[in-house]
Amino acid sequence: MLSTSRVLAAKGLLEYGEEEAAKWVFFCSDDEFIRVCGVADWILLYGPKTPSGASMMVARGIAVAAVFVREGAPRELARSRRKKLSDFPPGWSEEMEKREDPSLPELREKGKFYGVTGELKNFWGTGSFGAT
Repeated sequence: MLSTSRVLAAKGLLEYGEEEAAKWVFFCSDDEFIRVCGVADWILLYGPKTPSGASMMVARGIAVAAVFVREGAPRELARSRRKKLSDFPPGWSEEMEKREDPSLPELREKGKFYGVTGELKNFWGTGSFGAT
């Protein structure tokens, strides 16, 4: 299963214009965050490919997964291209960055593609997308 941190997931979400999901990822339950990791893993392996056959960028895959887990339905991100950020915007609490992430044993316990649904597979499982 893909492993990431809440901080990296939130930063990627902000770069793709998903501010509410970025805030959510810091305070979601460990189970929800593990689902984000499982869904992102599936999307990166079996989701859409570029015309050259490459998968989407990891940050985008994690952002797509977080939006799916938060909203309960798959959709495109607010931005199709990342707006690179050097740091979190002013006003983001340092407490958010101190939130502990699930451990690797917790991730492994849930299984590789934990949280993947048929709806997600139908939405992201075929076709291709443009350059990320």
